[in-house]
Amino acid sequence: MSEELEQMIHRLVLLSQGGPESIQSLMDELRTNLDFARSPQSGSAVMTGAADQLYLRVDTVPWYFCGLLIDFTGATFAGVTYDIAVNVRIVGGGALRLLHTENIAALPAPVLIPAPRDTNTDSTPKGFWNVYGVQVTVTQSAVGGGWSTLPYEIYDGVR
Repeated sequence: MSEELEQMIHRLVLLSQGGPESIQSLMDELRTNLDFARSPQSGSAVMTGAADQLYLRVDTVPWYFCGLLIDFTGATFAGVTYDIAVNVRIVGGGALRLLHTENIAALPAPVLIPAPRDTNTDSTPKGFWNVYGVQVTVTQSAVGGGWSTLPYEIYDGVR
């Protein structure tokens, strides 16, 4: 359990015993400690044929990765495939390890692809708590009708 969470629990115990704080003050503090928002790394990427990095965040303290959406609306699919890879670090200072790969060979329906996702059930996890790093890359296999530009939105909760 993180030290911050232990401190919050201790303060809740004090509150239940008539301490000076209120539930509202604790909620306000929690909101300021973890910022659930659109990542500033959201945007669009022009594919190059290499493993183009859409997102990379590593830290020495754990945080929450909410996931991302990639828009394939304008992507080239004339003899072209796209490989999505999601790597995660679950130990502070550890290595990024492959969590998810997916190959997109035709314009998907719907055109927004969440990553990571379970391709058998087309479901996505609610996010990943207590990760120390996440990297997302997309590789376009060939130039085909041109290098595609893929818009994407990433959401995370960081301190």
